[in-house]
Order: sequence, then C-alpha cells, then structure tokens
Amino acid sequence: MEGILQPKFKKTRRDITYHYLFARAQSGKPTLLFIHGFPSTSYDWYHQINFFEPKGYGLVIPDLLGLGKTEPKTTNAEDFLQTEVARDIVEILDEEGVEDVISIGHDWGSVITGMLSVKHSDRFLGFGFTSVTYFPPSVIPPLEALLEFQEQMYGRPLVGYWTFFRQDDAASVIEKNIDSFIDVIYPADPEIWKAYVNLPGEWEAFVKQGKTLPRAPYLTAEHYEHIKTSLYEGGLDSPLNWYKSNLQGINNHIKDTVSEEDIKIRKPAFMAVAKYDYVCLREFAIAEIEKYAVSGLTTVEFDTGHWLPLEKPEEYNDALERWITGTFKSA
Repeated sequence: MEGILQPKFKKTRRDITYHYLFARAQSGKPTLLFIHGFPSTSYDWYHQINFFEPKGYGLVIPDLLGLGKTEPKTTNAEDFLQTEVARDIVEILDEEGVEDVISIGHDWGSVITGMLSVKHSDRFLGFGFTSVTYFPPSVIPPLEALLEFQEQMYGRPLVGYWTFFRQDDAASVIEKNIDSFIDVIYPADPEIWKAYVNLPGEWEAFVKQGKTLPRAPYLTAEHYEHIKTSLYEGGLDSPLNWYKSNLQGINNHIKDTVSEEDIKIRKPAFMAVAKYDYVCLREFAIAEIEKYAVSGLTTVEFDTGHWLPLEKPEEYNDALERWITGTFKSA
C-alpha cells in the first residue's frame, strides 16, 4: 500500500528490535530515510512527514538505538559501534524491500548517514546532512586533548558537555531534573549553548541545581511532553552511550577497515548548515564536507541553531525538495 504512515518493528540480526515509521513511495518517488539524533526520536521529523508524505515520497524513520520505542535499552557501549548501527538501518530497508533511498540525518543521525555512505554507498541515491557535517572514520583523541585543541582553534572548547555525559551518574542526574536538561539541549536562544554546552561543568551544574530557562518556541507542548515522557520511560543510561562509545574508542578501528575511496561521499550530497550551531560550527561543517563530497554537493545555510528542521521547517523542507527534484530526476 502506498502512503499511509505506519508504525512498524524490525528485529535485526543482533537482536535489536527497531521501531520505525514507514510509508511506501508512490511510483517514481524516492524513499527518504530520516535519521534523528540525541535525545530525539522519530517524532522529531513530524514537520518533514507532514510535508513529504502527501507528495508521495516513501518514508523510513527509525528510533535510533537507546531511544524511543527501539529495544532493548542496552547499556553496553560496544552495541553503539557505528558500523553495526548502520547495518541495522540497512536491514530495515531490506525488510521493506525499498530501493531508491536517500538518507537524511540530523545530529548523530548525520554521523550514521555518513557511515551509510562509507559502508553501504551502493544502497543509496544520495546523502543529506543536517547541522552536523560528514565525519570520515577517525580516531577520537582523549577528551581533554580535544577540548584543548578546540580552545586553541576557536577560542573556546566546543564539546565541554562531554565531560558531563561521560560520567557514571550522568543519567540519574539528568533524570532527576529532566526539564533543566531539555531547556538547554533544546534552547530558546542558540547563544545558550556558548554558556552551558561548550564549557565543561556548566551544564552539569545547571541541571543539578534544577534551573530552568524559557521554553523553545519551536517545541510545541505536545512535542515537549513527548520528549520528556520518552526520556523518563527509556532513561538516559542507554542513549548516553552514543557519546561514551566514542570516548571509549569503540569506533576508532573503523578507519582501518576502509579505503581512501570508501571515505569519499560517492553519491550526491546535501548539507544544511545551521549558522548558529555552536558545537558544529558553520565554517568547519562546510570545509569538512567539501573535502569528501566528490559527486556533487549542495550546501544551504539557515539562520537557526542546532535544531534546524524544527526551527525553520518550511525553509528546510523546501531546500531538501529542491535538491531532491533537481538532482534525482525521477523524483
């Protein structure tokens, strides 16, 4: 049956049961694989669902490992090996028998989209990256060295919050003050990240003190409650492993399994740049993907913070559709 978005489940070969939303494409339309990040779920793509589904595009929108209705909520950081998550996603596509797929990621979803490009390029028509740019497989340096490098390069650390997320009690601290956590990660003003996300210790102190900030205008009351309920029910122990797996070097060996050709983005690429994302800076985002996009790159800049598809959904959807229809003629 074409159209009609359905909730579905797929148990992968490694016994992860993914929840995902699915709508089959109309004839001549590609299938869009939307991959969210942290601490989101498939719900975050509702603006894109409402725009693309009525136009006949196919949709596959999973809840990533550790989040939403995907189970189990594993606390084994090794389960978050990015090549394995990418393979899980391909298994979902194979389950539905869909072809002509374009992967579009945001946040950690961009990272997995990148891994799909590296390991499964032939399975896709193209790759879209939102806010977070393409990163080829590499070795993650010790966090303190990374923060020092960022301070030298940009005048301040960018991922200081990782010092909070790596702690054993981070999940319980966040769960006790979930509103404080949401008010920072979904900020009303992107500048908030300079104070609480970039600098080590600041977000942790904010959450522990139970402070709050004005609610982000792009979060509806329903969406806010969905985020809160999802995190309460699933907990943070599992999804924080997206960070811990990197910090523990679990993904470091991937670079030794790929060639120079593999790390090139060999299909058309789209980069939606958030001008006021103060973790993945616009200059870095553009320069990095330009190194690897060898089959065409469309870059569009938006006057938003990190949550670009929520903050400017109409502009984002229009830009995505222009890229899709202009690049993949059958669309």
